[in-house]
Amino acid sequence: MTEAKLSQRERVEKKYGKVVTYYAELLGICHEAVKSNSLLNKLDPMGQKTSATTLFIRACARMDKADGVDTAEKLIDISKETKSKVA
Repeated sequence: MTEAKLSQRERVEKKYGKVVTYYAELLGICHEAVKSNSLLNKLDPMGQKTSATTLFIRACARMDKADGVDTAEKLIDISKETKSKVA
């Protein structure tokens, strides 16, 4: 019996759905932060969108940088463990 092939939309949803939802939530938090900020909430709607987008980009960059450090440290630890097992 052959399995029915998932549609492209279903395959994309299965592979990326959770990460897209995560980033959508983060973007929503950035918009809320702009609206609750006493200076940024006085901007026109386009300025608020731009500010929220900037916050989103900066937050993602910081998370990526933090993930990279963690990953690099883990790789260093793994290489140390491997060297001690070989020696």
